[in-house]
Amino acid sequence: MAIDYHQKQHALTPSISSYKSVQAKLRDAWLAKDTPINNTPIEILIKIFLTTLSDNVYDRWETHLFHDGSLPRISLQRDSFLDPMILAQVCGQWRKVVLSTPLLWSSINILCSEKKRLVPLLNAWLERSGTYPLNIRFTECISGSDADERDLECLPQNPLTTDIISLLVNQAHRWKTIDFTFARRLPAVLSSLSLGSLPLLETASIMSRDATNENFGETALLETVWRVIHSSPSLCSGRWELEYLENSLDEIPWAQLTTIDVTMSLKSLVKILPLCHNLVELRYTDPLAVYNPETLASRFRSPNECHSESKIVLPEVRFLSLNMYQPASTVLNHLTLPALLSYDIRVCNGNAQWSHLSSLKDLLTRSGCHLEAFTYDNPDPEAEAAVTEILSFPELSSLIALDVRHRTTDKLIDLLKRTCPDRSILPCLETLFLGPCSARSGALSGMALSRQSIIEEIASLRVMEVGRWERHTVDLECFQTLSDEGMYLRV
Repeated sequence: MAIDYHQKQHALTPSISSYKSVQAKLRDAWLAKDTPINNTPIEILIKIFLTTLSDNVYDRWETHLFHDGSLPRISLQRDSFLDPMILAQVCGQWRKVVLSTPLLWSSINILCSEKKRLVPLLNAWLERSGTYPLNIRFTECISGSDADERDLECLPQNPLTTDIISLLVNQAHRWKTIDFTFARRLPAVLSSLSLGSLPLLETASIMSRDATNENFGETALLETVWRVIHSSPSLCSGRWELEYLENSLDEIPWAQLTTIDVTMSLKSLVKILPLCHNLVELRYTDPLAVYNPETLASRFRSPNECHSESKIVLPEVRFLSLNMYQPASTVLNHLTLPALLSYDIRVCNGNAQWSHLSSLKDLLTRSGCHLEAFTYDNPDPEAEAAVTEILSFPELSSLIALDVRHRTTDKLIDLLKRTCPDRSILPCLETLFLGPCSARSGALSGMALSRQSIIEEIASLRVMEVGRWERHTVDLECFQTLSDEGMYLRV
């Protein structure tokens, strides 16, 4: 009987397989007919996929070159919810669209750890990306090393790094954006790059080691790689390490760059800015904000100070970002920025914030500009008082987006609340980001509610995000109503 049963089962197997195939086709046909998303034109579906995979909700917290989402977070990691294969698993139609759309595979975020076998997966991504320009973020991770951390040559390199970088170098002619961070040193395979091999490269960032307290190693390979990068006719944006900048100022094509992200001495900054004729976005980090003074002293050829009082006019700069330990006035007092629209300031030393107020006011007045976006980050307990004073500047009356990252209270919330129907502080405000907020019950939602309506030339608040806050019941109920009426809330 057992033999007869297995024979009958074997005989039925083709029929079962055929039935399952027909069932799958009928299911896909039913879904295509009755599900609106499957009636969406392919071009629109691809745009939806790209938006889903480019979820840069945390990018506003990034302070470096790629803050604007120029490098989507599409991830090579199999367990990432931003892997295109997640979309490909929804149904047969989506799988066909995903696998046949090179654009979905042309932005690659690689976290290179020793535990993940990424080389075959990277090969697949590069093949699926076709001939599209590549946007690549590579971060090397090393763990479990017992070597002396002060001896760079003794520290191991991730065994996968050379294999992965070799694959990427083979596609160097397609590089459009690269953001490479290595744990200890550059892999030797980068030396195979040659002048003229990066015709499409627009944006480049290379960090040869991720620890700012380590001594800087051999620079010959780093200099060679940057020489190739600088030869790209398309290059317009760059981020460099402190030591490379201080030793190679004359090697960088400042005149062709529209965006720079630099950590360097103030003296060097004042030296290179007059050469930046096409600069649109300036990001400057005070070395003291990221290096301890003892380490810094051994790396500078000259003191981190500048005695020049000349004003540098940068007529095209629209975005200025400062990460400062020293008073921001040491930078602002040198600049005239008539086209400035966005200002982002992070203050690491709260004692210097009050000098910042007068220097910012002078810059805005001297430049004759009006800001549309302002970001303020200051850990000092008195930071809220400083930001409320800044918001009263007439040059901020045109502000559309406000981002306050330090702790706020009723003082700022009450200031932002629209109390009169025909006038308001920041009348053009449409987007508001707040960090930790400690406000009384009803204050936060009351402020949002007061800015809900458009009154003549006074804009309506359309987007509000709040970090940690005291979740009062009355606020939650009001937020639900505002959300139902169209305001985007993330609280």
